Amino acid sequence: MQKYEAIGDKIIKGVGTIDNIENVSHCYTRLRLRIKNNSKVDKEFLNSIDGVIQVLVSGGQLQIVIPQNLDKVYNYIYNKHNSTEGTSNTTSELEDKIQDEPQKKNILKSIIEQILNAISNSLTPVIGGLAMTGLFLALLNLLTVTNIIDAESQTHQILELMGDSLFHFMPFLVAYGASKFFRTNTILSLILAGILMHPTLIDLVESGQSLHLFGIPVPSLNYEATLIPILITVWVQYLLEKVFDRPFLNKLGLLKMFPVFLIMAPLTLTITAPIGGYVTTLIAEGAIWVYSQISVLGVTLLSLLMPLFIATGSHWVFFPVAFSNISNLGYDPFLWLAFTAWNFSQFGMSLAIFFKAKKKSVKTFAGTAAFSIGASGITEPAVYGLMLKMKKPIIPSIIASGIGGLYFSFFDVKVYELVTVSFLSLPQFISPTGGNNFILALIGIMIVTIVSFILTWFFGVNESMFEEDSASTEVMV
Repeated sequence: MQKYEAIGDKIIKGVGTIDNIENVSHCYTRLRLRIKNNSKVDKEFLNSIDGVIQVLVSGGQLQIVIPQNLDKVYNYIYNKHNSTEGTSNTTSELEDKIQDEPQKKNILKSIIEQILNAISNSLTPVIGGLAMTGLFLALLNLLTVTNIIDAESQTHQILELMGDSLFHFMPFLVAYGASKFFRTNTILSLILAGILMHPTLIDLVESGQSLHLFGIPVPSLNYEATLIPILITVWVQYLLEKVFDRPFLNKLGLLKMFPVFLIMAPLTLTITAPIGGYVTTLIAEGAIWVYSQISVLGVTLLSLLMPLFIATGSHWVFFPVAFSNISNLGYDPFLWLAFTAWNFSQFGMSLAIFFKAKKKSVKTFAGTAAFSIGASGITEPAVYGLMLKMKKPIIPSIIASGIGGLYFSFFDVKVYELVTVSFLSLPQFISPTGGNNFILALIGIMIVTIVSFILTWFFGVNESMFEEDSASTEVMV
């Protein structure tokens, strides 16, 4: 049996049975499970699984941090879940819901959790592509400012369109992710995204003329690089599909989705997408206002609170702001700077633990965590395996992150490409028009790393919760 299969089987055992899983998804390092009956979950057993760093409940989901083999574990559980879907006993499910009744949250909290879940799961397929295309464009910026590639050449134009393809066709990618989360017909979701991105609609909008469909006004909005319009659209599609999920319609075979399309096609252009478009505009204008009025306070607070957002997985809610900033401003002066401050505070913390720890197992894990951050910007091993486990590094990490946010905002540092922040992705700080933004960013990163390293060193490293090894049995305090 492969290691990922063993992990998958143990996770299934830890949540009761495969039938107790309502939905399975994942992000970079977390397996996200929506559980039917939480009373069947054995968190202590899940935490003891080799390869699992941390288990937590956030946003109404069971989140299991698995830095390695996550894709394979996810596919294994996903395939098992799909193969048993629809075969579980109805009476048993009813009993589960009755047992879960006391655990139901208030309506407002439930709505917020659903919104967070919808955004995070819909964006999950996008993040990997964002890392690739963002780094590609960051390297293109580097080649341009060093005059290796002429900014006016066709080569530059073609390379730019390659990297910009993800942002240009964002509605398609979000439609795919949202359809998987809401369990809608994926092809129909992509067709609705295609309506928003059709060249004819784009030409009509750019022409400036008013648009009407059967006399009904169609807002002239550009949906390029947006995610909220299609996210709302797919949600409404999900509600409509539930209404039309009837046995007699299922007999239509390939045409069973036609009634849904007949309603959703005009509804997309006249109601759902425009609502999302206006929300996107509000976000963009709000971001610009914050940037012009209270940028220092905003970025500093966001950097201080980033540990809370990362630990609970709620940092996804800020992604629409970053996408909107890149689309409207050409850079992000908020979220990605807070990510930068947080990532390198964890890098400095991991290095301090690596050099100060006595136990070989701690040194090995700290070195792995530092490499994970430096090479790919993944902080979960450091957050869950070191900071939250040891507890002492929490305050140094938050202080260092806050100092980083203060520095970045005070010196007006910007991020020009949305790439997971690491040493390999530093070209994302290079401005296409030149300037000293890159140098300022490097100075800020050095400050955060050094402050985090020094504070972690002097606050101490508690190794008592790690297993003994032959290197040492001492505990640093």
